[in-house]
Amino acid sequence: MRAWLVALAACGTDPVAEPELPADYAATYTEVRDCRSSADHDLRKIRILADAAALEPYMTRAMPFSTDAIVVKEEYDFADTACTGALLEWTVMKRTADVEFLGWKWQRLSAEREVATQNEDRCINCHDFCGKPPDGHDGTCALP
Repeated sequence: MRAWLVALAACGTDPVAEPELPADYAATYTEVRDCRSSADHDLRKIRILADAAALEPYMTRAMPFSTDAIVVKEEYDFADTACTGALLEWTVMKRTADVEFLGWKWQRLSAEREVATQNEDRCINCHDFCGKPPDGHDGTCALP
C-alpha cells in the first residue's frame, strides 16, 4: 500500500488545462461555414467560426494564420438540422508559434466548456492529411 502512495505522489498533479475559447466568443467570432453535416466529428452537425485574426486567412487562403488565431467548430446533435439546439461540444484550433502539432493547439471542450482532450492524435492526424491545398489551408480541412 505504501509503495502505491509513493508512486502516486511521484506522479504529481498536472494543472487542469484552461479552454482556449473565450466564454463570449459568440459575440465576436464570425461564421465561416454554416450548419452542415460532418462525416468527421462523430457525424454531428457543425458550424465553424473564426476570430478576427483567423477570419481573412480562413476565407481567402492567401496568407498564413497568425499566432493565437482561433478557429472553432461548434458541434450539435446530428438531428439538429439548423444548429440551434444545445451545443454538445466544441473543437478548438489555436495557432501557435511552435511547429509541434502542425503549428496548432487542439482542444475538445465539453458542453460545460471543460477541456476534454488536448492535442489528441485523432485531430492532428486527420488535419495533417487534409491540410494540403487545395483541400485545406494550414491544417483547416474544408474550403469556406
